[in-house]
Amino acid sequence: KRQVLMTAALLLLILSGRARPGLRQVPGRPSWLLLGVWFAAVLLSGVGLILAPGPVDPGAAWLRFGKQVVQLLIMLGFTVGAFVWGRRADGLRDAAGWIVAGALLQAGYGVMQAAAYGADPGWFRAIESVFTSNPSILSGSRDLYVGNAMLAVPRLRGTMCEPLYLGNFLLLALPLAAVTGWARRWRRLVQGVLLMLLVATWSRGAWLAGLAALGVWGWVAVRCGWRPTGRIWLAVALGLGLVLVPVVWLAGDPGLLARRMLQSFSVADWSNLTRIYSMQAAWRAFLLSPVVGVGWGQFAWHYPALADPMGLQSQFTWPVVNNFPLQILCETGLLGFAAGGAFLWRVGARWRDAMASATAGPLAAVTAAAVGIGLQLLTFSQYNLPHIWVALGLLMAVVAGQKEDHGAS
Repeated sequence: KRQVLMTAALLLLILSGRARPGLRQVPGRPSWLLLGVWFAAVLLSGVGLILAPGPVDPGAAWLRFGKQVVQLLIMLGFTVGAFVWGRRADGLRDAAGWIVAGALLQAGYGVMQAAAYGADPGWFRAIESVFTSNPSILSGSRDLYVGNAMLAVPRLRGTMCEPLYLGNFLLLALPLAAVTGWARRWRRLVQGVLLMLLVATWSRGAWLAGLAALGVWGWVAVRCGWRPTGRIWLAVALGLGLVLVPVVWLAGDPGLLARRMLQSFSVADWSNLTRIYSMQAAWRAFLLSPVVGVGWGQFAWHYPALADPMGLQSQFTWPVVNNFPLQILCETGLLGFAAGGAFLWRVGARWRDAMASATAGPLAAVTAAAVGIGLQLLTFSQYNLPHIWVALGLLMAVVAGQKEDHGAS
């Protein structure tokens, strides 16, 4: 319901005229055509419910298929809305300001979560009843899992269902903080706060994706003419230190960050095994119907019959693929995977062309955000998070604007 209301709000803004300048020209029509082709492939995956039906009542399967298609259509609405908004004059700056403001609200909520950790006071339960009105949808643990043991260290998730979702949202907000147009000292302070919050999610996938995004951000900025100095590198190193020290101090264990990161490579870690078994089952589901897939949103029905016995112990609620590209392959088959790949290839080609005239700030920021979010989607597959599709729309808007500027010159 909230997502429908948010999409409707974007539509009203467009119709009101505030974002209408972005509709005067819609560059990159082949990109939008390919995105439409991918959505058509998702619709076609409904054939998979007939070719490879799951062990469930057909009515329930078709109902879920329909709901998931509508959900995807709403998400694509966020992409269109973000694109149109980003095409306005100062559209990226305005969008970045709202997104970063939302991230700061998450930081404030995270402080309350940390304060209430281990006590569960009545005031926090009352607040949670408003911001997390349905606790049954929460997944993951509030405690930190390291070395096959739960530690008394809180994992912050803000108002989101899982800490890794908050981490993924921060991968959008952190780079966009640089293009808000705020004073430099405030931008740096905000980035420090959000980086501290990212660390406090203890999401390994978000950490690794964030490190890669930081590298991409620097690479794009240098390609666009930015020249870092030794003073800048020193400031970055000091900033990271100032962010990490408080989190380590609160955890009470100097080596905990390193152990948590090394946990990513453990073959005995159940968090890792959950992903391995779900990806294994998704590949087997793909083999049931390789051309059109088993149907959008149908993986969970097939999981019990396809997972190894140990894998049945790794899923506590609704099974998910835990890898979004593999989910597309599994549920929409080769047709959906190829259509999605063609769309991303087209966007990548336009991004490459835009690099010739790009200024360092906007393109580096949206590229870092898109790369960070995309990389973390290799470790989870909850696609109905609006910020994911907003990031895609903003990337397309900035690339289109940079390419137009280059053509005009």
